[in-house]
Amino acid sequence: MGADAGPGDSARSGGFLDYEPRPPLPDDARACSFRHALCVHAVHAASALPASPKTRQAAEAQVLAWLAAADRAWDVATGALALPSPDGQLDLYLVAGDPYATRTLLDRRDASAGYDRVSAFALAGRGAVPGCALDTAAARVVAHAVLFGVAPATDEGSATAESAYMASLMSPCAGGLGGLDAGVAYFQAHPEVGLADTLAPPSESMALDVSLPVVESPGEIYGSGVALFYDWVDRSFGRYPGAIVRAMWALSPTLTPGGAARWHDDPDGFEVLRTSFKNALTTGSTVDDLWLDFAVARAFEPRFPVRKEWSIGWPSAPRSLMSGVGVAPTGAAYVSVDCANRPKGARLRFEARWEEHARFLWSLVRVDAEGHEISRVGVPAQDRGTEAQATLVDLDGTARVLVVGTNAGDPAAHFDPDDYVWEPHGWIVSLAGE
Repeated sequence: MGADAGPGDSARSGGFLDYEPRPPLPDDARACSFRHALCVHAVHAASALPASPKTRQAAEAQVLAWLAAADRAWDVATGALALPSPDGQLDLYLVAGDPYATRTLLDRRDASAGYDRVSAFALAGRGAVPGCALDTAAARVVAHAVLFGVAPATDEGSATAESAYMASLMSPCAGGLGGLDAGVAYFQAHPEVGLADTLAPPSESMALDVSLPVVESPGEIYGSGVALFYDWVDRSFGRYPGAIVRAMWALSPTLTPGGAARWHDDPDGFEVLRTSFKNALTTGSTVDDLWLDFAVARAFEPRFPVRKEWSIGWPSAPRSLMSGVGVAPTGAAYVSVDCANRPKGARLRFEARWEEHARFLWSLVRVDAEGHEISRVGVPAQDRGTEAQATLVDLDGTARVLVVGTNAGDPAAHFDPDDYVWEPHGWIVSLAGE
């Protein structure tokens, strides 16, 4: 907890508790579901002139399209995915902004609940056309509203990513993660950024002026790309679609004092992963090994290649390569070594050094000519050390070696996404043929 915590704040605090104002009424058009506690409102700027019949007809069509999409998402969420319904009535307001941009906001806490539960309302930009993009946007609203009802203390970056992933299951469009291609591409272009990052500095207030247009921020685009991690961990370890995220939500209930300025975020989803993956991959493995496994896996994403810090030919003379950007906790770095000119029988010597207050894990991955992984070698390092070395032998049939590193955070403390100072750290990799 920082020194700025006020009376009523818990001993360990999370994000700020910000309740947002609803858009002004009356509505130009409104429709409510016959099956769910869900209403959609078209809210236009106040004007001295009455809306034309054509304008009202367009608003009504928008309302019905959003309502139908949200109804379908709700059915899947509470049916196939076995999620609870959002707490209270969910109101969605169509306002000025990007057609498919959404923002799900805190409305009010349930004071009678035994743990934190919050109802939500949402804003969405006008102009959406029925189809995959609208279905995905509506599903994200429903998924985020469900999250507010069961684990509202979830940090902003993780909430965006987890909701986007669950939305992709509610509305599985053609082309991968349910219409999240732009986010996945952005995520893959910034591997050094952490999995829970919002790409924005923390502020004392995250309040939104609802009079401004709703736009999709870089942090929200990036967060939707982090859905790639939850998709991977679900496919690798989950028993059914959405199982891991559903378990994270179910196992991270919190209880925040009534007068607190911030959420009490203990436990959170990262703690659930840390406990669940202890000794799960191999004997003695931790969640840090999960970060490294994912860092390797995302390097083989077929449609959106991950950005590599360096791509070099065979190092016939020793080469030292420095990171251009620091790697945040749970972020990753990549160096590709082309083996085309490797002398027969030559080995590859690898050495890495990094800054203090970081724990880097490294893996050397042998890749064939078709781009498939042949094998990988983990590089051992001392728990609180700042260097690691290994020699990779038997490179016959290897087209390239992919050096993968991930920052598991400060070795003195477990990574917590609500630690507001995430310090990225640089590294130096030295490579030489032997």
